[in-house]
Amino acid sequence: MTVATYDTRRSAAVLVALALILASFVVGTATARPAGASTFEDTFSADVNGARAARGLPSLSIREELVAVARAQAARMARRSALYHNPNLTSDVHNWRWVGENVGYGPDVQAVHTAFMNSPAHRDNILDRDYTEVGIGVVASGGRVWVAEVFRRPSNAVRHFAARWSHSLRLGSTGPSVQRVQRRLGLRPTGRFGAATRHAVVSFQRHQGWHGHGVVGPKTWKRLF
Repeated sequence: MTVATYDTRRSAAVLVALALILASFVVGTATARPAGASTFEDTFSADVNGARAARGLPSLSIREELVAVARAQAARMARRSALYHNPNLTSDVHNWRWVGENVGYGPDVQAVHTAFMNSPAHRDNILDRDYTEVGIGVVASGGRVWVAEVFRRPSNAVRHFAARWSHSLRLGSTGPSVQRVQRRLGLRPTGRFGAATRHAVVSFQRHQGWHGHGVVGPKTWKRLF
């Protein structure tokens, strides 16, 4: 059985590679079913929100414009029989503060879902609270299902986490706040603020046009989240 996945995430401020994925069963507030949604798409959408609901996280709203972008990418991959990202993701998707794409293929929905869920990085990122919307496109071709998921947090969305910052993070810091920063910067979320994390923070700060001191204070935290 072959299952392949490929993932990315982009922000208005910095380009970072992260693993983004799907999970298990729809509960909570229902969202409108996209026009022409396939059973495959419904299943993947249900898996996403089910995984979040199981952990007490809010569901992602399904948006027609994101579904359209995802379907177009799934169709391109199926047509070429090649797994690759939408190179125009950040222009095809509008009004975003955070946007991400996950693409994959496998023999069936469950196989892809299982492969995603067996990846700690994928599982961690699908539970990220920063995304609020999703669109999923699936094409069945050549004995495979090709899937593209597009995640978005709109640029005008209220940020829920800025107020949670309470102390500076620096070399030697540990804990969940360090993990959140590491995930945002595309690092393995060890929860330990070491040299690699400091280097990534410095790069992020300099990308903003700031002096890169490598300490996550309230200004850096707010820009990250």
